[in-house]
Amino acid sequence: MPQRKCGNTSKTLLAALLALAMTAQQAGAARPAAKPRAAGSFVDPLDTYDTARWVKADGWKNGSPFDNAWRADHVGFGGGQMTLRLDDVADLGEPYSSGEYRTTGFHGYGCYEASFRPAGAAGTVSSFFTFAGPYDNGGNGRHNEIDVEFIGSDTRRVQFNFWTNDDSYASRNEVAVDLGFDAADAAHVYGFKWTATGIRWYVDGALVHEAFDSPANPTPKAGESLHKVMMNLWPVDETAAGWAGTFAWSGAPVTASYDWVRYTAGEACEVGAPPPGGPPPPGNPESMSVRDIALALDARGTQVIARVAIVDGLGNAVAGAGVAGGWSGVISGGDTGRTTDSNGIATFWSARTRTPGSVQFCVTGVSRDGLGYDAGANLETCDSITK
Repeated sequence: MPQRKCGNTSKTLLAALLALAMTAQQAGAARPAAKPRAAGSFVDPLDTYDTARWVKADGWKNGSPFDNAWRADHVGFGGGQMTLRLDDVADLGEPYSSGEYRTTGFHGYGCYEASFRPAGAAGTVSSFFTFAGPYDNGGNGRHNEIDVEFIGSDTRRVQFNFWTNDDSYASRNEVAVDLGFDAADAAHVYGFKWTATGIRWYVDGALVHEAFDSPANPTPKAGESLHKVMMNLWPVDETAAGWAGTFAWSGAPVTASYDWVRYTAGEACEVGAPPPGGPPPPGNPESMSVRDIALALDARGTQVIARVAIVDGLGNAVAGAGVAGGWSGVISGGDTGRTTDSNGIATFWSARTRTPGSVQFCVTGVSRDGLGYDAGANLETCDSITK
């Protein structure tokens, strides 16, 4: 009897262990991907392909209503601009090919701005927008998006739109705004400020439209999903001809050009600051300024790394410069002084904490024999990141 009882107990225990293993396996399969960390502020003059921040769409397609495949060679740089090209190169069963550029990282609340000239061809869409979804998963794997779009058949108007957790594209939030000029003639600055209370869209620094968060029609939430920053140009197929017109190949490529793009993290950001420029004017090699501040989290997410790039008035990296700075937010301690390396980069490490929240790093001074620090020429003086 004891032997028989022991056998039953063993079988029961084995069954329980198997059930527990299966439950754990099922739970693991159903567990969503970890939410990415929010990337910090940046300014990009779009004069070269920065593979640390961006990726070109290549070798795939969206399907209807897009009538194109994405190819990396349709994103080009030259003359201080990025150009997206749409042409009649057939690929992946589509009659046309075009270009798309997206960040590798995800971003949250803040100000998003770009200076660009959209294409002026009927049946095309030129865009600057933020996006997250099942393939670019910013947190919850659902469709979240904030748009600035131009329909090539009427570039005297700009269209704004947003989707919140809307995988079926059921919401209708699009609004067309008259510009008073033809956007296809020259570059203008378009952008929006995204906060927990809504979205405000701007043209050349002036507020032109806003959407307020409400229970009946919520705007996207950074706490649910962060977004990638994206720019693309594409032709519509016949299913969207009523919205954008019919695209007809004219024999020459169609292009949209982008001068610069900027993201300023945080709900306290301001749209419409002076456009990002280069370093001090040529002919002033005896001055230096901050070209860029890049913040990143360490592998454990407890420490922030700040990399400060210093250039002279000709745009050359400045080695051996002493850079002073300070930390604030949920981390207030860490390196306060570092020297630039041969690439003009000074690397700072913050103190460690597991407390979530925003961390800011600001440059307070730069010094080197023979060079004067021109703080007014800084492209960035402070940057922040959320951990």
